[in-house]
Amino acid sequence: MKEQHRRLTLFEAAAVVAGLGFGGGVMAVPYLASLNGIMDLIIIALAAYAFSLLLHLMVVEVVLREDKPQQLVELFGKYVFKQTWWGKALTWIIFALVLVTFYAYIVGCAELLSNLFPALPLWAGEVITYIIAAGIVLAGLKAVGVSEKWSIISIAIVLLVLSVISFAYPFNALPLWSGDTAKILALFGMVMFCLTCLFSVPQAAEGLSWNKKLVPGAVVLGITINLVFTLVISFMASLVSKPVTEVAIIGWGNAVGTWAVILGSVFAFLGLLTSYWSIGYALAVVIAERLKWGYRLSWLAATVPSILMALFGLAGFLEYMRYAGGAMAVLMALLIPPALLISRREKANIMPAFSMGNWGNVFICVLVFIAYLLMAVGSLIPVD
Repeated sequence: MKEQHRRLTLFEAAAVVAGLGFGGGVMAVPYLASLNGIMDLIIIALAAYAFSLLLHLMVVEVVLREDKPQQLVELFGKYVFKQTWWGKALTWIIFALVLVTFYAYIVGCAELLSNLFPALPLWAGEVITYIIAAGIVLAGLKAVGVSEKWSIISIAIVLLVLSVISFAYPFNALPLWSGDTAKILALFGMVMFCLTCLFSVPQAAEGLSWNKKLVPGAVVLGITINLVFTLVISFMASLVSKPVTEVAIIGWGNAVGTWAVILGSVFAFLGLLTSYWSIGYALAVVIAERLKWGYRLSWLAATVPSILMALFGLAGFLEYMRYAGGAMAVLMALLIPPALLISRREKANIMPAFSMGNWGNVFICVLVFIAYLLMAVGSLIPVD
């Protein structure tokens, strides 16, 4: 693709990062938050934010040590797996896991369309979603960045309107603490999931290659946007919904009025699309880099499996989002710190545009791994 088709502004790059995390995870957090207390949510959200920033900034440093941005899968093969036969096999396994996880965005969007248009079959909603979602990915990184930017702005407006209107309705009483370790871990797992945007970092770096010093700022801004959205929708949905639904914006909209249901469905639809766009583009680039295919053929290979899996159906929305997050958590936290430490050793003479310094030492790496291990544990805990 031509250079102008890949160049992003700072906010577009941040939107690409935010878009990957803002989707099924953000929609599911309020339900889990409703099972816990207010202080549980605040403490968990801040802890998840800190650990998420550390791991994402590790990726930023590794990516910026390269001559040109490479996808995470390729960086793992280069630094951790060392191009061994078993390393190549593991690389493809990681790729397959990522491919499988993002089918849920199509299913979520289709369910929202079915709620808005009861006469619309679920399969038709899935096909419509695929056309909209995959079509943007086909247009390339700039189209993804611009679409993410306007979607994030639209989501913020909808969230603000719903929040202001909600103050006209009676609020539910919320407990301060839950004291239930299992429910707290489940909430931690989902919050970590919606703040995890690792596969979009190389896209942000690619779009900001004209000024690499902006990359860490874009990543921090993107994750911060997700944190703010997550907290606002969690608090407001818990205060207003009767009850809090698995896709939280639906219960929130039902409590406020019919018009809010429609607005809320648009909100959730955009949120899921942003995730699809980010991961869809990342997968297409991974295929292009690994198999040396053209972008259009790589796009087909990256996106067609998602619609096929959606049409055949696999699991419930919340269940799938939690299991998907847990499956990827340990892998990413296990592989990214070694990639950082090895890249520092092998490219010690290279001064990247950004370095974590002592914040990327072995002790910090171990802490981050433990946090993501707890995320995986939380994703496996059954909740009612």
